[in-house]
Amino acid sequence: MQSSGRVAIIDIGSNSIRLVVYERATRSPLPVFNEKVLCGLARELDITGHLYPPGVEMAVGNIERFANLARNMKVARLDLLATAAVRDAADGAQFVDRISRIAGQKPLLISGEEEARLSGLGVMCGMPGVDGVMGDLGGGSLELVALSDAGQGPSVPPLGPSVTLPIGPLRLLTAKRDPRQAVEGAIAGVEWLSRYAGRTFYPVGGAWRAFARLHMEYKKYPLHIIHHYTVPGDEARDWARFISAQSPKSLEKMTGVSRRRTESLPLACVALEKVLAALRPRRVIFSAFGLREGFYFTQLPDSERQRHPLVAFAEDEGVAWRRFDLSPVEVFDWLTPIFTGETVGERILRLAACHISDIAWDDHPDYRAEQAHSRVLHMPAPGMDHRERATLALAMAWRYDSIPRVPWTETASSLTDITAQTFARRLGTALRLSYNLSGGAPGLLPRVGLRRTEKQLELLVPDSLRNQLGDVTERRLAGVAAAFDLRHEIRIV
Repeated sequence: MQSSGRVAIIDIGSNSIRLVVYERATRSPLPVFNEKVLCGLARELDITGHLYPPGVEMAVGNIERFANLARNMKVARLDLLATAAVRDAADGAQFVDRISRIAGQKPLLISGEEEARLSGLGVMCGMPGVDGVMGDLGGGSLELVALSDAGQGPSVPPLGPSVTLPIGPLRLLTAKRDPRQAVEGAIAGVEWLSRYAGRTFYPVGGAWRAFARLHMEYKKYPLHIIHHYTVPGDEARDWARFISAQSPKSLEKMTGVSRRRTESLPLACVALEKVLAALRPRRVIFSAFGLREGFYFTQLPDSERQRHPLVAFAEDEGVAWRRFDLSPVEVFDWLTPIFTGETVGERILRLAACHISDIAWDDHPDYRAEQAHSRVLHMPAPGMDHRERATLALAMAWRYDSIPRVPWTETASSLTDITAQTFARRLGTALRLSYNLSGGAPGLLPRVGLRRTEKQLELLVPDSLRNQLGDVTERRLAGVAAAFDLRHEIRIV
């Protein structure tokens, strides 16, 4: 699959129809357009056996519009994916034929097993190091699949056992059985779940994202980013049980609940509570990546799959933010000797920071630190949890400001600990030094040594480059040394 040019997916789900256009197909897909419409194709499916007629007409009109929009955007590739409602309905084949005519291409009908697999790969695409069970709740079905970081490599990583269950909220609304009994019975039949008890659960899907937003409002959580939002397992289960007992009118009064979700959200929380009761996970981590990202992940070449998603984002987007020819890798290598003992996670953050470190060069000098901090804290980058995101944002604040202890850093500070804040200060001040010393020109940093000893930080400058130094350079070096609790010295060698 080519990585140049925009790519688009029309996702024909049981509840919603969504068009997502990505800037390019890469390890870190960046949406540039995202629109959905709630059609409710699965409504009354278990009663009639057919797609919901008003939903069909709404879906047909919007799919035609979405296909035209995508082509007007001159996408290099357009895919249509259809899931649970279409595959389970007696008139699903006729619906596919109708869509094929109005969209100009036939939708790919995804099986339940493949839907679970693609959603699981989507989570793995956006979260390295997963270990547990992914659950993707759509309007018509719930897909569960076991995930493990083991085996991730150049090829598509293997997944554990999976299952698809017909217990989506829209189907539960009109189920002949009591919804709770239907959910309990379906989940009780998944024998392999008990083998993954105590690990992490990764919820995917619009209804569970709505649950996460509601929990954020309740906790007054300072960062409204769903991807990698983490809740202790017991707390998530208690909150799901509470929401499942609420009426639509009660939910309308709660901040953070869309009125379109008030009918289905309690049933989505019934499913969540029962899954958590079976798994008893230590923590619940919400994923914004799912089936669509998993589908494109399978289309990527091995070399692209091997990239870390955060580094891939920083590399791809950082090109547009750079004003100089200085290579980010040159900066990274130059700083490596003073970051001995860093963790793997810190090393990835440092590499990403080198790629985006010029992110605010075209802002007013008085606001560069604040703008860089805000952009990094809120940028749509996968591959990092909220603590790492806040750490990277604080590093960018230090990159542009020698003492960024101001109110706009409070959110990032609240999401980090002293270890992360110290690392951020060291990284940011070191980046500040590297740009001052090099002037953004390539080739100079490798000729100047940066050495960290037990008691001091040394800048080793060849005599021929003596005149490259200025008063600001020494101040920048002093700032780095202070971050490491060391003295500083410039040595002409």
